[in-house]
Amino acid sequence: MPRPSLRRLLLIGGVALSATVLLAGCSGKTASAGTTAKSDAPTIALMYGTTGDFSIMDGAFNGYTKAQKELGFKELKLASPNTDDYQDRINLAISQNADLAIGIGFQFAQPMTSTAKRGHTKFVDIDTDKDTTITDGTAVSFAANESSYLVGVAAALTSKSKHIGFVGGVDQPSIQDFFVGFEAGAKSVDNSIQVDSTYLSPLGDFTGFSNPTKGKEAAASMYSGGADVIYAAAGGSGQGVYEQAKSSSTPDKKVWAIGVDGDVYQQVDKDIKPYILTSATKNVDVAVADVIKDFEKGDLKPGQKRYDVKSGGVGYSTSGGNLDAISTQMEAAKKQIVDGVITVPTALK
Repeated sequence: MPRPSLRRLLLIGGVALSATVLLAGCSGKTASAGTTAKSDAPTIALMYGTTGDFSIMDGAFNGYTKAQKELGFKELKLASPNTDDYQDRINLAISQNADLAIGIGFQFAQPMTSTAKRGHTKFVDIDTDKDTTITDGTAVSFAANESSYLVGVAAALTSKSKHIGFVGGVDQPSIQDFFVGFEAGAKSVDNSIQVDSTYLSPLGDFTGFSNPTKGKEAAASMYSGGADVIYAAAGGSGQGVYEQAKSSSTPDKKVWAIGVDGDVYQQVDKDIKPYILTSATKNVDVAVADVIKDFEKGDLKPGQKRYDVKSGGVGYSTSGGNLDAISTQMEAAKKQIVDGVITVPTALK
């Protein structure tokens, strides 16, 4: 089905901001706004994918919702599962007179920069690549290589087969950065450990972030090949990896999965929890709330903002108690990063 034009989207969606409206039946894009804001409150748009990804979209939505309850701004939620309508949503936010438009994902950076007629709308892109610049906008990035290093340490300390794996969503530098950190962390424990890696889709094809079946197939292959801990940096596709950890475990051999971005242990079903070793956390909820608060105070500045281990923007989860036996080694590795003793390698230049 061809994608409808922005004019068509607006005709379908209308301009009312007091209720959720379907903007495009074939795109799945929706816009909604809260009804509890004061009449003079600013309108803040959140441009995101779909929730339920156990990853950055859930985190972004939670941070945005929490900030709205605290600050009372007018909501404009622009959600879409599509990977080709970023410009449409930016244009829609501008046409709806958003004072601030927050995009979730590096894909918003380029169209934000190329948008010349933006009126008074300020742009923020959260979860960009390192050193991304947005014309008259704010780019927020996370040191994913550092949190990945820490879960790599956990994987190596936990693995009995000395064989671990990595499943990335898309074969691109920002996801390769997760692998580089993960591998470095694992090899800091055991330089001879085997680290398998695969990506679910090639550069430019973002379906690798939303295909749990492919994630499950990739994990099944790695587990059957001898890996007993797999790190999934694959967005919603990670769900397949988590499910496969349970399926591949036997009474004689338990295998593990490591989540990403959110605390996956707290998000998966009860029967999957015992197989989640830890998660490399990225506090997207904090970043979203921070930029909204900065905007409300008049302190939001164009440029770059980075969250790392030292600032508390990234780290690892301890839910489930599966890291209790190695907590001393984990905290020692974290301290070395904070103190600058360890400089974690990166795939980003």
